Amino acid sequence: MYRVITFFLLSLFFTQVLAQNVLILSGEIKAGDNQTFYSPKTDNWRVQLQWLLPEGEIANKGDLVVVFDSGAIQSTIEQTDVNLYAAKEELARKKSDAKQQLMEKEFAQKRTELLLAKARIDASIPVEHLSQYDYEKYQLDLEKALLANAKAKDELAQQKVVNEVNITKQELTIKKYEFDLDYNQNKLSKMSLYAERTGPILYANHPWTGEKIFVGMTAQPAWKIAEIPSMKGLYIEAWVHEVDYKKVAVGDSAKLTFDAYPNQVFTATIKTLSTQPEERMLWGDGVYYRTVVDFTVDVNTGLLPGMSAQLEFQGVSNE
Repeated sequence: MYRVITFFLLSLFFTQVLAQNVLILSGEIKAGDNQTFYSPKTDNWRVQLQWLLPEGEIANKGDLVVVFDSGAIQSTIEQTDVNLYAAKEELARKKSDAKQQLMEKEFAQKRTELLLAKARIDASIPVEHLSQYDYEKYQLDLEKALLANAKAKDELAQQKVVNEVNITKQELTIKKYEFDLDYNQNKLSKMSLYAERTGPILYANHPWTGEKIFVGMTAQPAWKIAEIPSMKGLYIEAWVHEVDYKKVAVGDSAKLTFDAYPNQVFTATIKTLSTQPEERMLWGDGVYYRTVVDFTVDVNTGLLPGMSAQLEFQGVSNE
């Protein structure tokens, strides 16, 4: 954790002219390659920030950094687990019932085949060896056996279709529960965020109020919560008011001081100057141009992203 002794009288990034031909810009140290933690999208739209690694503390690769409230998702997962287990039990029951019903229909169909075979034998006896009554009875029995056998075949085929439909429907129900389970487990995994590199934790600012992110607040999807900066590729981000835009250009040099080291002076150079102005909601009605400033300091200085800096440009035009 480092101590920041703020000596600026104006808001961070605000610009002012202190004297003739001198332009002062306030800026902030940024890192070119950060791991940024964002709030996830949930079914409730807003999500509560449940836990954060203390700001400034060093997170090692793999450490837990941010935890969002996942109670509703965990409850959904538990209920889906119960439903999935019950659905698999129901599938086993349906398969068992289907097997039993199919056996019964197959047995009934084979029985009608045997009865049909017997009826054919009886019906094939010549009429001269039987009474007229018995002959006609055997012919009628044959017709009945043919109908019974045809009906048994139809019922067997229908039972196969019914079994297939019931089992397929239950398997689809299981797949739905498995999909829901995977989906919610994936959402749950996004409720806990881990460090992918080693570095200090820096909290972001609330996009509406400008205050630091804090545990217990509620966030909307994709809000920046915190970041682990890279200690390589540090630069200063400053914002130039539209009034002062023409006073600086790419390549201009400036005296650089950091509020953490006010007695040390360095040199900085404007690397890029935006051509598209942006509104800064917390700074009033004016528009500002984003400026990226390069600087070189001793690696042992102890500078960290998030520290404030002051840039002093000499010899600028005040027209």
